Amino acid sequence: MIRPCLTSIRLSRRSIFYLISLILLVACRAPESGPVVLQVFPTSDTLPENLLRMYVQFSEPMKTIGKLEKIKLMDQSGEVVSGAIFNNVYELWDTEQKQLTLILDPARVKSGLVANESLGRALQPGQSYQLLIEDLESVQHHPLKAAYRKSFYVRSQDTIPPNVQSWELIPPEFDNAHTLVVRFTDVLDQMSLRQRLVVVNDLGEAVPGTIEITAGEQEWHFKPYEDWISGHYLL
Repeated sequence: MIRPCLTSIRLSRRSIFYLISLILLVACRAPESGPVVLQVFPTSDTLPENLLRMYVQFSEPMKTIGKLEKIKLMDQSGEVVSGAIFNNVYELWDTEQKQLTLILDPARVKSGLVANESLGRALQPGQSYQLLIEDLESVQHHPLKAAYRKSFYVRSQDTIPPNVQSWELIPPEFDNAHTLVVRFTDVLDQMSLRQRLVVVNDLGEAVPGTIEITAGEQEWHFKPYEDWISGHYLL
């Protein structure tokens, strides 16, 4: 009677050992937490040589000091384009610390300035480039899960201002989820589309709602939080 009891105890300990080993194995294989780059705007893979701003969106709040030097613009030979990204003293993060605005050195972008005349623009038409983002950390001290690369081709400069008269407005209908759609003839700045387009009712009040930007920043979708009320609206 004693031997079976001792055997039972040994098996129990062995089972516990295997169980602990399995837990440790699963824990080791579990993916590490850490932020990722969700999107870089403009989303197009062809950009004008006089591009001034790019926006990097992260999945988590990020540390906001000393990060610009870790973001590089590479030419098609893999060399860093020196002085391309303006190293502003105050990095341009949104209030959630999840979107960083990159400014391509305005002195080189804007025609007639000394840097533009002596150095030329960082982006040259007919060339390919890559934006490299790596070695950044979240506020929780988690590093990026992986480096992010956005490749794009550069076309000639865009000097034509947006023409509001050419925009196509598709009013909301009950069979299209109550969405107002505005289509543009050119690619527009995504932050301008989020901050400078407002739907106003006939009382002059801004209508609260959600904004979605699609089609490579050539469509603006607006859906109010509450159902549309019959009446006149102004964009």
